[in-house]
Amino acid sequence: MSAMTCFAPLLILLSHSSATPPSAERPAPPADSVCLSEILIRTPQPDDAAQIAAAQLKADGAREAIRQGARFEDVAKKYSDGPSAGLGGALGLFRRGQLAKSLEDKVFSMKVGDVSDVIRTKQGFTILKVVECGGVTGDFELLGGTQGIDFGPYVQGISKTIEANWYRQIPFTETKTGEVTIEFAITTDGQLTNMRLVASSGDEFLDRAALGGLTQSNPFPPLPSQYTGAPLALRLHFHYNPDKSSLN
Repeated sequence: MSAMTCFAPLLILLSHSSATPPSAERPAPPADSVCLSEILIRTPQPDDAAQIAAAQLKADGAREAIRQGARFEDVAKKYSDGPSAGLGGALGLFRRGQLAKSLEDKVFSMKVGDVSDVIRTKQGFTILKVVECGGVTGDFELLGGTQGIDFGPYVQGISKTIEANWYRQIPFTETKTGEVTIEFAITTDGQLTNMRLVASSGDEFLDRAALGGLTQSNPFPPLPSQYTGAPLALRLHFHYNPDKSSLN
């Protein structure tokens, strides 16, 4: 499992003229998906009894440290043998069917923030944490006049739909980084129009996932009935594995 992609995607709505920002609430990932972090203690020689015992002792110690109040991310950086150790164990989003059935049943019964007991796997001993998936972050602005209408609730609602459809399009075979910027408009009856790629990530698959998040969300709900202007224009930034500098 540790070979899976370590995606930490973020979706941000931005543009030129100011509108009321949405609440800080993060949208949920698709119902058939879960975001995980991992602490992995490897057993390269699975039949070596001494190695297995030492690995389990190390894993039990890591789990106990978390019970005593240590941050999962700090313990992962210190103890984990997995490739995501430097990221605090972050593995990203998994859909049903991507994990072994025993792991799937366990993590899909957990809540955000829950940490599993030590689990024996083919790779060694693992501890899993269900984490919050990357969501809508920051303020948004509209690319045109609003006729004094508060579009905050409307855009917050459609962003949840876009993000859910975007997650389903993201390729999970490699760890990639990049940013995609797309402009589009929504007609009064909710139809997607005037969509264009403003800035490419340089990766066809990441661009395609972002575009798919929009096209799969079409049609959107109709715009508020009080609005009688031109199609509502928006700009979106899709971030894959962003670091702090890219978000700033």
